[in-house]
Amino acid sequence: MASPFAKKIAEPALDTYCKACKKKFSNEPTFTNHLKSAKHIANEKKLKPTSKGPANSQKLAVHPKVQEALSMLDQAEKSGNATVALTTYWTQAQTLYALKRPQYTEKALRMLIDLISTSPTTTFLPAQITSFLYNARLALARLLCIYQQLDGARSVYLDALASKWKLETPELLDIARRIRILSIQDLLDACDQLAIKYLTRERNRTKPAPALTDANNSIASILCEAAHLFAQEGQQCQSVLSEHVAIVLYATCSLVCPYEPTFGITKDDIYYLMIQVYTSLEDLDYKIVDIYALDSAHVWHMFNALLIAIEIDDLVRAQTIEASLKQLVYPDVQLLCSLYKQRSSLSIGHDTLQQQLDFVILLLEQTQDPLAIRNQTHKEQLDIIDRIRNCI
Repeated sequence: MASPFAKKIAEPALDTYCKACKKKFSNEPTFTNHLKSAKHIANEKKLKPTSKGPANSQKLAVHPKVQEALSMLDQAEKSGNATVALTTYWTQAQTLYALKRPQYTEKALRMLIDLISTSPTTTFLPAQITSFLYNARLALARLLCIYQQLDGARSVYLDALASKWKLETPELLDIARRIRILSIQDLLDACDQLAIKYLTRERNRTKPAPALTDANNSIASILCEAAHLFAQEGQQCQSVLSEHVAIVLYATCSLVCPYEPTFGITKDDIYYLMIQVYTSLEDLDYKIVDIYALDSAHVWHMFNALLIAIEIDDLVRAQTIEASLKQLVYPDVQLLCSLYKQRSSLSIGHDTLQQQLDFVILLLEQTQDPLAIRNQTHKEQLDIIDRIRNCI
């Protein structure tokens, strides 16, 4: 840009020749008036090339492979051949996903699911149709999760669990509605009935089940995957609190996971996840006590159950747990039993409890003597000590 202080240069005389009308005018005012005349404007329009429309009206280029995939979907839909259509929908859904076209991927998967819902005649075996439907639903649920359409994803996961594993959605949601009134054992019994077809098959096996090569065919894996989605706080699914559904899914997983040991999901893993969900819910701390107390042979779990029961002043549960622990000689276990007695009958003084705690700390720091908390991390040990001190 020129400086505003630059020296002015004399402007050249205006050219008064009109190219559109092919006429020269004698002076500038006459030429200016001519430019405004209808005749000049009409002649000028004739000189301009015909416009092809604004640039933004042009269609954006579409990837050739995307066009090809969409064309194949359209042809399959019109073909009237359900066998060809199912295969095409599945293969093109994979192609479109690889091409990063989520909306078209969703379209292909829904076309597949909708077609199967009409019970078409195909050359596929019933088991193959079930597999198509199940895998399409899992793929759709995961796609919806990626793009944060979580309500839709929850619904599709439930459909997948119902079609493949016979975990009927109405029964599952009915259990979820009763989460607050069901004891942990009653919850597990209800989930046992929910998964009865799978559990009966596995319980009646006379030889080991074939090794699983696809994680999608692991009921424990898919139950966990779905439960993780439902475990989000403050969400609902069909008027049921999403976290309640998560608890049902985790509880069911705890029943089936022993039949799939190769996938590395244990009951303890699932109980831990259930505890995390219960922790986020109000006024259900006592459920955590019941979960820990499920395995009465596991000293650490029972220790945790007794400590939580004492913390929340649930002396009824604490009494039952203390009765199963009091024969153990671990000093930290005996400390908890003494703490329960102090809470329930005031038969043990504060100083005595403090001395027991100091003794446990000394053993923990200076010896390798057996303690219930010995195998926990240093951070967990300190946390337990602080919690006991707060109770004293």
